[in-house]
Amino acid sequence: MSTDRSGGFVSLAAGEKEYRWLRKSLRGLGWLDLKVLPGIFPYMSLVEYPKGSPVCREGEEGDDFYLIYKGAVEVRKSGWSQLVASLGPGQFFGEMALLFRQPRHTTVRAVKTTRLFWLQSRDFRKVLRKHAGAARAIRPVLEARLKELARH
Repeated sequence: MSTDRSGGFVSLAAGEKEYRWLRKSLRGLGWLDLKVLPGIFPYMSLVEYPKGSPVCREGEEGDDFYLIYKGAVEVRKSGWSQLVASLGPGQFFGEMALLFRQPRHTTVRAVKTTRLFWLQSRDFRKVLRKHAGAARAIRPVLEARLKELARH
């Protein structure tokens, strides 16, 4: 295990159990073509955030995608009195960063020790060069989340 320079997360070694879970979860997302999956695995890392740690902050440049393996996060937006969302195992966030390099719309914080599979957008773009259909498939997910944020 190692901690990143900012002290926010710990990088963990993923074994066969974790990658079996990852394969199953990514298949369940629906917007990923199954042919793309093997190309994504080498780029995904397993990381752990302690309770209370921010995973990403509103306004920061978005360039990472996260799939929750264990634990939970809360999603908040400044100026909103209620949570945007509570997310747990099998759910994801940061998908907008896969296609658009834009500031984060929300802050995501671990509500308990949380393990996440992490994919940087630059690595996803490498995969997209080989499987362009994945970008078209994810677009409806992105548009739905943007509409939800605009509604409030």
